[in-house]
Amino acid sequence: MIILFYIALFLYVSTISVTSAIIDYDFWARIIVGKTFFQTGKLLNFDFQSFGPTRQWFDHEWGSSLIFYQILDKFGDKGIFIFKAITIFLVYFIITRIILLRRKHLSKTEENPFKSAPLNILFFIFLIQSTLDVVFSTVRCHMISFLFFMLWFYALEKSRLENNYKILWTLPVSMVMWANIHGGCFTGLGLLFIYAVGEFLNKKTYKPYILTGIFSILAMFINPYGIKYVYFLFYAITLDRPIITEWSSIFDKKYMASFLKYKFWAFSIAAISACCLIKKYRKINASALKDKIVILYNSLDKTKALALIILLLLSIKTLRIMPFFAFSAAVFLYDDVYKIFNKKLPNKINNIKEIMLFLLILISFIFTIKTKPVEGTVNEYPYVEAEFLKINNLKGNVFANFHYGSYLAYKLYPDNYIFMDGRYEETYEPGLLEQMRTIYIGENWSYEFYKQHIDYVILEKSYGTLYIRLTKKGWIPIIASNNFVLLARKDIKIQNPKIPPNDIKYYNRHKWETNINWGIK
Repeated sequence: MIILFYIALFLYVSTISVTSAIIDYDFWARIIVGKTFFQTGKLLNFDFQSFGPTRQWFDHEWGSSLIFYQILDKFGDKGIFIFKAITIFLVYFIITRIILLRRKHLSKTEENPFKSAPLNILFFIFLIQSTLDVVFSTVRCHMISFLFFMLWFYALEKSRLENNYKILWTLPVSMVMWANIHGGCFTGLGLLFIYAVGEFLNKKTYKPYILTGIFSILAMFINPYGIKYVYFLFYAITLDRPIITEWSSIFDKKYMASFLKYKFWAFSIAAISACCLIKKYRKINASALKDKIVILYNSLDKTKALALIILLLLSIKTLRIMPFFAFSAAVFLYDDVYKIFNKKLPNKINNIKEIMLFLLILISFIFTIKTKPVEGTVNEYPYVEAEFLKINNLKGNVFANFHYGSYLAYKLYPDNYIFMDGRYEETYEPGLLEQMRTIYIGENWSYEFYKQHIDYVILEKSYGTLYIRLTKKGWIPIIASNNFVLLARKDIKIQNPKIPPNDIKYYNRHKWETNINWGIK
């Protein structure tokens, strides 16, 4: 049945991967970096597409750029989505392997251990759904960080459960890759810190974790940019990002009605943990409260407790940590959940249940593949407005929300330059994002706007405030689509403009076309 479980898990992950087809806002920038490297042999260290103030660029995702570009160049959209499905499946696959590793170890110490470690597909469906919006939303560099995080998790659990500290040498080696692929490598260092402190509190060997952490930090210095790159990584994790969704709290007023599945998961995990603690407490044979608390504390796995508490608190503070807590809770609490909800059905009934679930997932996968093309979509981008500028040869500086900057740069360079894109902390001067916010909704918007030498503005229709302000200043709306509008300076005259098609299929077919080509292959 375990083979059936893994097939079902892969099909479920693949179905969701294909269904979530929106291309990440920064993916276009990643492709530009990859293309530049493979055509010139050089990594970009500046933003050549922006008319805004830029600075030397330390690209903490340059390794991801090379991976994404090569896959896209060789295999197209299908390759990207297959890579996404395999990467995310491996994350959940490693979670199951850690669960089985823990089951093997704990079976030696528990009074009534399971004879086997059943893996329930329903549990993993709930796990996947709890962080669906973060893990599966788009093809992003952070999904590779999820994979590295779980690989580190496996190595750390194996080292402490089996006293196999030799395996820890793999962590500094893998850090060389991880630190050059995504800044999420800090989650690995955080996990190492938790294990060092937790094993110290467990009164077990902890020095190997400290030593591994030192070598892992040193491994970060192996990069194309040198010591400044490591400094930038540490600087980046300290930045305050109040207007970026994924860095907000899950209890921010704007998101109180959002991420409900994760909130339910986190609440359930907290409730299950509390039930387990209460159960342990009641079993303690001592009369004094202080003695009971001491005995309970001594019986706890401090590493497990620290991981769950720290990651839960961090996930409440910032949305980006949600998956890391969900993964860790699945590893540490799977058996506790299974014991609570296992109804001890006969094996035949359990097998029939698993087979029925497998068939439902298989049917869902087949239906999805047959009814939906395996490709990304630009449905959420200002594709009509970009095409209008392109086919009418309208050159100049384009101001748009930073979310769409990467796409506009990819499609319009070298005729048009953007103000900024989503890599605001890497490539642009500090405060530029705040300047953009001032332009959109600030009182002093006019000063910030007119000092930028802007020729065209692409606005979401939801930003009516800036639209009203600009039209009052004489800016002319020249074309509008379902979600966006393009405005031009009042002195720009467009004679007999060509009108682009409004067919999304056309733009999806031509989405990867660009004039960015360095002529070296």
